[in-house]
Amino acid sequence: GGEGAEIKILTSECYSYEPDTTLMFPAPLKGDRTDSKNGALRGYTDTYLAGGFGASDEPETYETFWFRAFRYVKVKIDVKEQPLQILRFDYRETGYPLDAKTFVKTSDESLNAVWDISLRSLKRCMHETYEDCPFYEQLQYAMDTRAQILFTYSVSADDRMARRAIDDFHRSLRYDGLTPACYPSMVSNVIIGFPAYYILMIHDHMRYFGDKELVKKYMPTVDAILAFYCRNVNGKGLLGNAGGMIMRDRFWSFIDWSWEKTTGVPEAFLSGEITMESLIYISALQAASALAAFLDRSEQAADYAWQATAVQSAVNMYCVDDKGLYQDGPGVEKYSQHCQVWAVLTETAPKESWPTLIEEALSNESFAKCTVAMGFYLFRAVEKADLYHKTRELWEPWREMVKNNLTTCQESTISPRSDCHAWGALALYELPAVVLGVTPAKPNYEAVYVRPNPAYFDWAQGEVWTPKGSISVQWRREEDGTLQLEVNAPPDVEIVY
Repeated sequence: GGEGAEIKILTSECYSYEPDTTLMFPAPLKGDRTDSKNGALRGYTDTYLAGGFGASDEPETYETFWFRAFRYVKVKIDVKEQPLQILRFDYRETGYPLDAKTFVKTSDESLNAVWDISLRSLKRCMHETYEDCPFYEQLQYAMDTRAQILFTYSVSADDRMARRAIDDFHRSLRYDGLTPACYPSMVSNVIIGFPAYYILMIHDHMRYFGDKELVKKYMPTVDAILAFYCRNVNGKGLLGNAGGMIMRDRFWSFIDWSWEKTTGVPEAFLSGEITMESLIYISALQAASALAAFLDRSEQAADYAWQATAVQSAVNMYCVDDKGLYQDGPGVEKYSQHCQVWAVLTETAPKESWPTLIEEALSNESFAKCTVAMGFYLFRAVEKADLYHKTRELWEPWREMVKNNLTTCQESTISPRSDCHAWGALALYELPAVVLGVTPAKPNYEAVYVRPNPAYFDWAQGEVWTPKGSISVQWRREEDGTLQLEVNAPPDVEIVY
């Protein structure tokens, strides 16, 4: 029944508050995501007008034409003259069939809930492609996808979606050698640094699966991307300023949402080059050199290594102040955690300076801070500088998500527009790969590192899935500081301690 009845179905991520209209991209303010007393549900609405021809034995039915992402659903029905009876209201879950078998428990019980929201985030951001978020764009962005692929490897040893993503971006290659920031997409959106993350994706696949044919197939795309960067190296030897702000300049120079007023672009771009773009370029050159060596292309490997060294020299000449800190731009007295992090990750900074740089990056309140987007790289630099005990405090934004009753990881701590962004699911990597210490020592796990980083933990145990099967690890710190370690692995797997 119910002819002419208007049925409105609102799907919403959470209860939120009035938007901050001073922001360039106003988004609802958020706190406790379950605050139904002070908050309101905001989202997308489907409107259906009942035809009135349904009967109990053959009801009129409606379902959306595309999937809806939600935590809450609000239904409002305006009945006209004819009574309306709702027989059923339900939903069907859709997504990639991720079989997550890895699990980890640690002495820090707060990370149990962080693991749960991280795994749920990853699953919700996988359909026929990886997605930055299921609620908004639903686009496969290269920076997001590189991290999501690693998290997928870590919990399932499944590379099927990764292969699809790598091929997607290969097919998106532009005439100038760049790949779009996201693909598949109907709209061109280029972010200068994002093609470098594509190269890192292929390098990750090489480390985890050792597939030479895959690397060989996509190496021409790697070469095309690096050729674009090379053409844009300026007289200083730095990557020139080819981008800028979104919706203002031809290309976007997004680094992190730390610089919200300039749409994620370090303010140094107003004066010239962006140090981070050169550092990301160095990372891509180093990865490409390793890929070429994997294919036994020694001359190409040496050439990319030489190019990386040349850009490193330029960064150290123009972008370092008299205290040894890396500036956001050459001679610009603005600083960020990001530049110190990537100077360490790319080994552009001298090794003896790594702890000092990271300590300064974490303690100096004037530095632009890494948000959720760059969390993975911040953790990598802290690990590389042998300061992994500092992660006790670095997990605080994720503990805050749990405290605010999120069930998935939010996009950013600066402006938490999206409540489900899988680039924040780094617990899925940190706990198996660092705290348990299980990572590939040779491509395709022909040898496996088991090198736990105890940091601030007292014990940890878990099971990590690899292409070679399951590796279980448990360790405990004794009172004298020694580590009692037990490892079980398939008999044909070489363990490197």
